[in-house]
Amino acid sequence: MIVYCPTSDFRAPAGRRPLRCPYTDDPLEFGDLPRFSLNRIDPSQPGLWRYRAMLPVVAPGRDLITLGEGWTPLIEDTWDGQPIYWKMDSMHPTGSYMDRGFSVLINWLAGLPDVARLVEDSSGNAGASMACYAGRARMEACVYVPTSTPTPTKTQIVLYGADLVEVPGPRVNAAQAAFNVTRYDPDVAYASHAWHPGWLLGQMTCAWEIWEQLGGQVPDWVIAPTGYGGVLVGVWRGFQHLQASGLISKLPRLVAVQADPYLPIYEAFHSGWDRCRPRPQSVEIAASGIAVSHPVRDATLLAAIFRSRGAVIAVEEEDVLEAQRRMAARGIFVEPTSATIGAALDQLKPAFAPGETVVAIPIGHGLKNPPPVL
Repeated sequence: MIVYCPTSDFRAPAGRRPLRCPYTDDPLEFGDLPRFSLNRIDPSQPGLWRYRAMLPVVAPGRDLITLGEGWTPLIEDTWDGQPIYWKMDSMHPTGSYMDRGFSVLINWLAGLPDVARLVEDSSGNAGASMACYAGRARMEACVYVPTSTPTPTKTQIVLYGADLVEVPGPRVNAAQAAFNVTRYDPDVAYASHAWHPGWLLGQMTCAWEIWEQLGGQVPDWVIAPTGYGGVLVGVWRGFQHLQASGLISKLPRLVAVQADPYLPIYEAFHSGWDRCRPRPQSVEIAASGIAVSHPVRDATLLAAIFRSRGAVIAVEEEDVLEAQRRMAARGIFVEPTSATIGAALDQLKPAFAPGETVVAIPIGHGLKNPPPVL
């Protein structure tokens, strides 16, 4: 495979490469992927690995590192009378969507000859997922998290066997600490869900599953919480790959949901900018998984939203917590980050035309960060 930067003409052979384009400082992506083929889907493989032929990260004959991640339920429901499908990526082995990306990423890194210790920074879910799959692969792992990370998630990280480093201050401090370690230690790989192209490749499988589960149809809308932007960028790339392979003729409209005051994508979209102009924040919010002031895939995501004729919605804290309770009452028990979807749907309902298919992606289970109801 080739790694490339979508905002420049930089190309380099895949391998243990820097995760930033040397010209633009943007994150890299994999290119020249195998053409998607219905005949190459293998339902006998676990979860998302039904698409193993389209995920060229595991050499033939090498065992998969997997816990059955992927092929999450697509649940038909209504929200205040609006028909909707919930793509339940909160129902992964570690309780979050991160398992898609880390399953693929860890399989990739485990096949390289000089990688033994991994480092990641996280507000919680990514760290737990990386620790889980690194442990499964018998690789050492260290996770840098803000001190405000929910205790259940920090417990997960430690129990999976990773080293946990708590960093005071906002989310960006943990990211800088992790990056500094990998920058100066050649024996450590930066297994970043925000930066690594292998993680984004795994997230593309969410689109492929939605398409299969809808009977080979493309939804009109896809809605997801948005911090660094990897969820929607991965889904967008997944549908683009289906289109490039000649299997679909249209792409979905994307809706990114952000939580006040962390609104870089919202402000850029509504100002017509092609990049974010970050305003650093240090406020703790319930939707901690998207408390990101500087999304690293901002240019790619904004271009996708504009091209898809999509939208960016900002939600308030009290609306998020109310949506979390309303979703739970319907059996959809999610953490506050995922509940931003419910709050956004209240604003979006007038935008949906009759008969349109709407898919929302809850990304974290409620037990990761339950509300204080008792």
